[in-house]
Order: sequence, then C-alpha cells, then structure tokens
Amino acid sequence: MRHFTLLMLLLTAIGLPAANAQSPLNADGLQFLLRDYLYREEPGAVLYVAHGAQTWAGAFGAANIATVEPLRSDDLFRIGSITKPMVATAVLQLAEDGELRLDDPIANYLPADGVANIANADRATVRQTLQMTSGISDYSETDRFYELAEANPTGWWTPANALATVYGEPADFAAGTDYVYSNSNYLLAQLIIERITGQSLALVLYTRIFAPLGMESCYLETEATFGQNIVRGYEIYDDEFYDITEYNDGVGLGDGGVICTAADLAKFPRGLINGDLLGDAMLAEMLTTVEDDGGSFYGLGIGYDEGEYGMEVAHDGSTSGFASNMVYLPDDDVVVVVLTNNFDSDILYDLTDDALAVVFGDD
Repeated sequence: MRHFTLLMLLLTAIGLPAANAQSPLNADGLQFLLRDYLYREEPGAVLYVAHGAQTWAGAFGAANIATVEPLRSDDLFRIGSITKPMVATAVLQLAEDGELRLDDPIANYLPADGVANIANADRATVRQTLQMTSGISDYSETDRFYELAEANPTGWWTPANALATVYGEPADFAAGTDYVYSNSNYLLAQLIIERITGQSLALVLYTRIFAPLGMESCYLETEATFGQNIVRGYEIYDDEFYDITEYNDGVGLGDGGVICTAADLAKFPRGLINGDLLGDAMLAEMLTTVEDDGGSFYGLGIGYDEGEYGMEVAHDGSTSGFASNMVYLPDDDVVVVVLTNNFDSDILYDLTDDALAVVFGDD
C-alpha cells in the first residue's frame, strides 16, 4: 500500500485539533492547512503555533506506519540541528561565567591530541566554531563516517570517534575567511562544554536550558535511550517509507541530539530572546550574523534574518528519520514549530510559511 493511501485511512481516526476558545489565532485556517497537508505524501507531522499567550497544536499522519498508530501533537521527535542553538547558548553562558572567551582558539579548551589531527583546530576560535566560519571539515560529509555507519548502523557514536573521521581531512578554508556549515563544529563545542564543566552535555542542557525554561519533555538522546519514547522515523527508498529509527547517523551528539515535543521546543526561542538564558551583551553576540552559503544570515548557532513578516530567529534540522523547523518572530511574539518523522520531508518550509500566513491574515 502506498503511504499516502495509509494517511487517507488515518484521516478519520486522527481528527483535527481543537483551538483554544480564547485564541485570536485563526483556528479554522490552521485546521484547513493541516487537512491540506494531510493529503501530501508524508508519514506524519506536528504543527505548533503560538501568538502571545495563545497556542494551537495539531498533528496528522502516523506515529508508526506498521501499526497505523495516529500521531499526536504531544509526541516526542528528534529535532536534529535545532540542538545547535541550545549548545551555543550553553557555550555563551560559560563565556558569561568567565570560563572561556569567544575569541580564544578552541585549542585552549581541548585535548592536544585531537587538535593536532583536525585541520584548523589549532587556530579556529570559539566564535568561529559556533558561527560555522572555522573551516573545519564536516564529519558527516566524509566517506569514512558513512562507511563506518553502514558497517555498524546501530552502533553508538561519541564526539571523539565521530571527529576521528575528519582526521587528516583538509580544512575547507582558512579560519575566519568564509562560511561553510559543518557539524564538526558542534561536536567540538560539546567537548569544550564537557571539559570545562566536568559534566555530560545531557546534564548541562538539562540544568542550563531545559529546566529553567520548563522544557519538561526535552532531553539529549543517550545510548541508554536510543530509539525509545519517540515516534518512528522514516526515509524514502523506491517511493516507499522505511523505518530508520535505529539507524545511527550520529544521534545524541551536540550537533543534533535533542528530543522534544513541539510545545516544549517553542519555549526555547522565546526564552532565549526574552533574556531568560543570556544577558543582553551575550545575546547581542549570538545575534551578530554572517551571510551563510544560502544567502541568509547565521549568528552563533542560530539563524537571524529578515523574513516576510519581520525579523526571524530560526533553525531547522534533520537526523535519522526526522526533520524539523523552528521560527520565532520576536516583534510579534509568534512561534511556529514543525516536526516530521520523515528525513526526506519537503513540507517543512511551506508548512511554516503557510502557518505564518494564517497567523498574519494572509491566507
């Protein structure tokens, strides 16, 4: 059975979400939007929208195609690279605490043996590492990484053994002279955090990010929780969805390892911009941007750019079986989160844009 036929069968079982009775959000418009996307070829997606104190959440599709289990709006998803602004925030908090300086070389905070084997790691600064201007090669783009992952698809990766796959790889450019998105930067950031604090990244994110913001569902995936509690994640092969929830492409690491519900994820950009995590000076550092390789602008771990409805703080992500998008418009206090259990999803940005159009009355 084709996957879109499965979703048609799920339509009556899933239903559509009820809106908050006091909400100024266009509930009918958001419901129509979800109904429209329901007919697209996706295993499932959650849409969460907040405008001020008012919220709306809905889900469509399957949490598990094999069991035809309906997706719920409070299900847990891997959020992929939306982890990066959380890790960057933890690094910036350490800078506020005087534990590191943004313009110091990362070599000051890392073991010498690892630095010696990674091109540019001896000269790239903490700031350049967070902002993707370090020139350090991306481990997730190396043949060696994927050969090892294919040979042991359920094996557990650590930052050190993932970074070892770039040993001997040339730098992309001289540190500080260009921008290339490289996941290796955030494994290095993880190592810096863990070395300075003496704690696991999982504990640091909990104590410094999740607990202060009331993100009760969120956690960094670990070897003990690998593939548990979350909806099933899929990838398309030969026009069919295949379950790759237990295929480890580096889950649980500092570049993309967090698991969250949509509602709790939406608390992060609000708390960040409202000053609940960083002081004004460090937040300004985080939102100082360079032009990225797609013509948008990237700060220290977060996108910050002019959108159709005003300035947007944003990040997206993808990882084993999942893809996600998070956009916050501080001037209007609007958050849109889209979570899908499809690594190959092509609805993330359209659904986000359409949801914003509904909120701003342009639907």
